[in-house]
Amino acid sequence: MRKFMVEELKPGMRFDKPVYIDSNSMFVGANVTISEGDIKKLMKWGIVEIETAGKIISTEAEIKHATLRSAVSATNDTKKILSNYNNLLKKRKTLIEVHKEACKAVGDIYKAIKNDEEFTTDELEVCLGHIINLIRENNNIFLFLYGLDEGKNYLMYHSVNVTFYALLIGITMKYSPHKLRELGLGTLLIDAGMAKMPVYITHKQSNLTEQEFNLVKTHPLLGFRALRQLGGVREKVAIVSLQHHEQYDGKGYPRGFKGNMIDEYARISRIADSYEAQIVNRSYRKKRLFYHAMKHMLSSGINQFDPVILRIFLSSMSVYPIGSIVKLNDGSIGLVIGSVSQKPLRPLIKLIFDRKQKRITENLIIDLLEETSLYIVKALDETESAVNILDVL
Repeated sequence: MRKFMVEELKPGMRFDKPVYIDSNSMFVGANVTISEGDIKKLMKWGIVEIETAGKIISTEAEIKHATLRSAVSATNDTKKILSNYNNLLKKRKTLIEVHKEACKAVGDIYKAIKNDEEFTTDELEVCLGHIINLIRENNNIFLFLYGLDEGKNYLMYHSVNVTFYALLIGITMKYSPHKLRELGLGTLLIDAGMAKMPVYITHKQSNLTEQEFNLVKTHPLLGFRALRQLGGVREKVAIVSLQHHEQYDGKGYPRGFKGNMIDEYARISRIADSYEAQIVNRSYRKKRLFYHAMKHMLSSGINQFDPVILRIFLSSMSVYPIGSIVKLNDGSIGLVIGSVSQKPLRPLIKLIFDRKQKRITENLIIDLLEETSLYIVKALDETESAVNILDVL
């Protein structure tokens, strides 16, 4: 049996033997022409490949004519989104492995800084290369950062997670490989100064006192000095640690820089740092889901961030980032698996509950670009939806 990816199928194709979805399910019979509607059904069902013992018997002219007649531009976008999503699911294990090795490398450096020992970034730069490759292969890989259990290693996990979002921005801004590595190394070491803080502060279960907060506000300078003096880290890289708490409106610390006085890498890191901090559990609050974190950044912190870079970040993540749980106007609930950049309010959705709130067990995909009577009425968090994201991917 020969397998064909659904994205390779075109209206007008015919095979001289039956085509199957799996060993028990025939898709079309021998000599039956595949239509645009047939292809859409496969994509709606989440099927990515079919198989047949036959060969294509339709002529190129027949296929070309059927393709032109069916006007499949929107379908091609859907194919790409589904293909990217299915490709993403295969990379979860790799993400976990890369993340683990990066956390260890960051942790070793933070431990050296805590003990005032010299260190090198050689191992960390190898990990950085793996992270960049992962993001280039699928820029939605950040989905699997959600739900990773950092335990008592929050500083390392946070630094690594921030790097994924910062690099996503850098790639969208078309950074050169050299600039990407500078940005990534800076964000991997973003909280170097926190390694010098008393352990009880980093794990405190209540709000910091004024004295404790003033001590924490020294960590950017402590980190910059440690990176430069103990690791010989380039100033352009170390400045991320120094300036990532500066705000675009000048109300940040340690120096109260504003606007373009703040290094561009640090302006990117500020956005990535703030976003990542919202989507993890902290001792003083519950984590927010992706959509709610984006909305919070827009509504309450827009003056803190470079507005141009913030728009770039929002465009790269979409209004409803992949992994968002949404409720439709018919009462059904689903998981966003991707969207066309020009139509961010009409994403592809993998249904979880139907309109009667019955759990859907099959892989049912809804394309809001085609299902024009449906639209998103609300983004839900995991508590509201009673869904664990990682259980419904």
